Amino acid sequence: MERLQAAAAANFTETVRMWGAAPTSRMKLYPGCVLVSTGVAIADQNYAIPLEGGSAGECMALSTAFFRGLGMPFTLWSPPGGRGEGLSAEIEAAGMPRRCSPPAMARPLAGTGGQSIASLPRDLDLVRASSPEEAREWGNASLEGFGSGPEHSESFGALASSLVAGRLSSSFRLLTLRLGGRAAATSMLSIAGETAGLYYFSVAPAFRRRGLGMLLLGASLEEAARCGGRVAVLQASPMGRPLYLAAGFVECGRYRVHSPDPDAC
Repeated sequence: MERLQAAAAANFTETVRMWGAAPTSRMKLYPGCVLVSTGVAIADQNYAIPLEGGSAGECMALSTAFFRGLGMPFTLWSPPGGRGEGLSAEIEAAGMPRRCSPPAMARPLAGTGGQSIASLPRDLDLVRASSPEEAREWGNASLEGFGSGPEHSESFGALASSLVAGRLSSSFRLLTLRLGGRAAATSMLSIAGETAGLYYFSVAPAFRRRGLGMLLLGASLEEAARCGGRVAVLQASPMGRPLYLAAGFVECGRYRVHSPDPDAC
């Protein structure tokens, strides 16, 4: 279980670093803390992560100053496991409330058993974004799936577009499942070594309860295995957790997410 915890935490930290390398983002790297603003004014898309050896108090002070200077809401994440529990307690004692505790989940990718992309029903189409237009379609569908407003469309679309161009495109896959030509569900794969992180997994409200989530999950795992991943990791929402359990993921710990923003999480 500790190995899976470590894989989940390492992929998330590396993914945040790669988001920070996007031209639309701002990033500060300190010995004990990484801070990334993606340029999207949503707390859950701006990150502070304490690194090994860093202190909770220092990361909290650095993140508060950094994001205040940018005028951005943010979240401060402590990793799953005993060290994360201690950091979270320190952060809360220092006055930054814990807003949620999403489970870290993982599963091996050998024998994914997902439905083949080539065998999806005829009215479904899986698109791997390779152009700014497809990336923005993915971004708008993802915002809709997570209940975020269209006022974030420009900034989030710019971030998504930067992930399908240049050197970042080798590390990310933005997948959109279309139903009848309409974007219905989205996922992002972040490939770091032999670990594939699954992020921004959502189904738009109008398309829920049709089995599209399981179809997209199977196709995403198939793509992750094709990219050389040996284990898939993710952070589960309450809505998504039953789907992931049914697909063979196991809970290997919990992140603890703090924020001064009451709308975080």
